[in-house]
Amino acid sequence: MTKPFVTLDDVATAAGLSRAQVSRALSGAPGVRVETRQQVAAMAAQLGYQPNLAARSLASARSSIVGLVIGDLHNPFHIQLAEAVDRELAAAGYDPVTSLRAAEAPGLISARLLRLRATGVVMIGTHHTPGVIADIAENIPCVYIGSKRINHPRVTSIAVDDASGVRQAMEHLLALGHTHIVNLGGSSIEASARERTKAYCALMTQAGLEPVSFPGLHDAASGRRGVDLAFANNQRPTAIFASNDCIALGAIDRLKGMGLSVPEDVSVIGFDDIPDAKTEVFSLSTLRQDCAAQAKAAVSALQSITNAGVRTCRARVMPVELIIRRSTAAPNPKLALPAGPLADP
Repeated sequence: MTKPFVTLDDVATAAGLSRAQVSRALSGAPGVRVETRQQVAAMAAQLGYQPNLAARSLASARSSIVGLVIGDLHNPFHIQLAEAVDRELAAAGYDPVTSLRAAEAPGLISARLLRLRATGVVMIGTHHTPGVIADIAENIPCVYIGSKRINHPRVTSIAVDDASGVRQAMEHLLALGHTHIVNLGGSSIEASARERTKAYCALMTQAGLEPVSFPGLHDAASGRRGVDLAFANNQRPTAIFASNDCIALGAIDRLKGMGLSVPEDVSVIGFDDIPDAKTEVFSLSTLRQDCAAQAKAAVSALQSITNAGVRTCRARVMPVELIIRRSTAAPNPKLALPAGPLADP
């Protein structure tokens, strides 16, 4: 019967050395001759040996395993950010273990990571009620990407400057001459969505304009539904600020289904700069988040926590960049839309 994996004993037997000698050579321990270290490494590679992370964790107080918990699998930006964090963790010598079950009871995630003796966890955009965060952070060093309002003494947060991003978007639309700008926001349980809607309302009020916001989820369906609501009265928007790119793309889809053009009839701007935003089909103006920079900040924070052994609350706010593409333009002064809601063609 074929063995399922190659063990340290197998490498030792093939190399003609003791198990202890092989272990010290592979771990980089001092006192091992260069020739021996090279011989063991070559034999391990030839046999396809992989270190047993579970055994290594049992033998030491720390492991290289880090949990990576993704909040929304249907949000392309969360996946984009998770990929960047995964790469950064691997480059730093960690072994990421990804969880796709953030919506489940936090106790399940915490228990799994404790069983693996995880050295820490990076959470991306997960729902962060006090109970959820406390359950995990009390047991495992935790870095949260997506909100600066975690307010837990043992969580380090990495978040973008939502208020600055919204200001850049609104200043862009206002400079183009738009005065009827509708916000299609995310759910109130999402901290970033609340921050962006709050900033939108404040900036509209400062400009002497009436804020009009329709909440939803950070998905395309909310963008389509938000357009229906925004056009359900006689005052139709000339511009839409969407809380994220998924909403913006859904809004564009619905507008085109109504026979309207973007940006000739309605300008649309999003937030995140997901891959689809860059395509010729959408060419979406948006606020770009730097995934690589957030990933580096998160892993650096995790290293600081684990190396220092002290878990204190810290927060880092990252900048965003306005990217102007073809989905925004000055309002068309000759456009005269008929009164009442638009019907599907």
